Amino acid sequence: MKHWRWATGLALAATLFSGRAPATTTTSKDVTSTAIQEENVKCINCHLKENNALVQQWKNSPHAAAQDGQIGCFNCHAAEPDDPLGYTHEGAFIKTVQSPRDCAFCHEEEAKQMESSHHATAGLIMASLDNVLGEVVCSMDSGADAASGCWQCHGSVVRVLTDGSGKALLNENQAVMFDPATYPNSGIGRVNPDGTLGSCNACHGKHSFLSSRARQPENCGKCHLGPDHPQLESYRESKHGIAYYSSVRERGMNGMNILKSGKWVLGKDYYTAPTCATCHMGSTLKADGSVTANTHNVGDRISWNLREPVSRKLNRVTFAGGDQVDMPGDNPPMVGMERRYEKYVLAGDKWEKREVTGEVTEVKTWEMRREEMQIVCKQCHGVQVVGNFYKQFDELVVTYNEKFAKPARKLFDLARSEGLVEDPLFDSKLGWAWWELWHHEGRTARVGASKMAPDYTHWHGLYEVAENFYHEFLPELRRLAAAKGKQAVFDEAIAKVLTAPEHQWFKDSGR
Repeated sequence: MKHWRWATGLALAATLFSGRAPATTTTSKDVTSTAIQEENVKCINCHLKENNALVQQWKNSPHAAAQDGQIGCFNCHAAEPDDPLGYTHEGAFIKTVQSPRDCAFCHEEEAKQMESSHHATAGLIMASLDNVLGEVVCSMDSGADAASGCWQCHGSVVRVLTDGSGKALLNENQAVMFDPATYPNSGIGRVNPDGTLGSCNACHGKHSFLSSRARQPENCGKCHLGPDHPQLESYRESKHGIAYYSSVRERGMNGMNILKSGKWVLGKDYYTAPTCATCHMGSTLKADGSVTANTHNVGDRISWNLREPVSRKLNRVTFAGGDQVDMPGDNPPMVGMERRYEKYVLAGDKWEKREVTGEVTEVKTWEMRREEMQIVCKQCHGVQVVGNFYKQFDELVVTYNEKFAKPARKLFDLARSEGLVEDPLFDSKLGWAWWELWHHEGRTARVGASKMAPDYTHWHGLYEVAENFYHEFLPELRRLAAAKGKQAVFDEAIAKVLTAPEHQWFKDSGR
């Protein structure tokens, strides 16, 4: 039997029930330890009365089933003696909030992959205009919209309430108190008090920690829905989603085998339909009988950035020290080169963008990332279907970029430079129109195409992009130009855009 051992700062059985943090920091935690098993039983017996459903979740979890039920409450909740989140509870020194560092004791590779993913860095929204909307435009002093909205997906900076001397405050149960604006929070990019980024329970759920939950599209839909990221809606409309929702969850003919524990391999454990996890994270049976590795880095197989105002194909560049950065272009840097790149650093509870220089240690081109995705596609589709789909998808993104996004961005930048609008972006109707063109309508079109969802590609996507561009953005730009005495400058700039062949229909209409 394999024994998981990890540094916990817990002493032997005599100390476990002493009501104080133990003095040593080197004692290992062994799932076969009688003292720790007894502590688990003690936790369970009490919480059966206080939180019965919570205990039932654990009892029916992979943790309870592993090691003959020896992975329990204390294995995860034990705290180091110097942990600022630690407190004494029923004689044991524990902490409430778990981070990827805790999970990494047993799931090291998964935590490492997660650490480098866009999921872990989802909290960077707090350095973006999205957060200005949540904290300022749509909130009062409390920032309630950000706390109950944005941060519940992207993650908060979890803060501990302290007294004047900086010591953590304790509640009536002598537990460390957290700022209610930042916790509870299971946002995927949560910034934890131990400095780690991410929340494993965002996908796996507390206490049950089921892989089967994480692989179901509804799980992803907690965050990936709505006008700025309509992945769930697009998936439901697609042939992939139709195949999934018309199948059965169980194993067997036309079954998804979705509740299977452990590995879940396309072509081996199921074959009926892909879920989000299938394409972005899952294992696939290859033609030679081997199985591709799964990944907890959801960006590994993504070749386009569909979030930015103008989409770019992305190469993943890894630097000495471990930083990973998506760099656009057809000519990525080579291993061994020194390159400048942008890095976000947490200053207090705010992210700051800084430029740093590092040595390139690995490069994964956008073509390589696309090839990894196509391995999944080819489990169910022929080469021509896969190739032609990507041709259609690429053409849609290029159409959005070249016909609408680039001209609109150029005109909006000119409006800024000529003093028609000023920051912040949301002070003007023109700013709102530009924002929604790329952040809502443009993303919907691009995501819809990526998921093969025709309604989201067109009617909720490029149709609304066009309506905004021709009948909101350009008229408002002309109105502001006339009001500021800049009509000649902007008439010329707009005319240059509309003389392009793709806009000829609008110019010929006399507008």
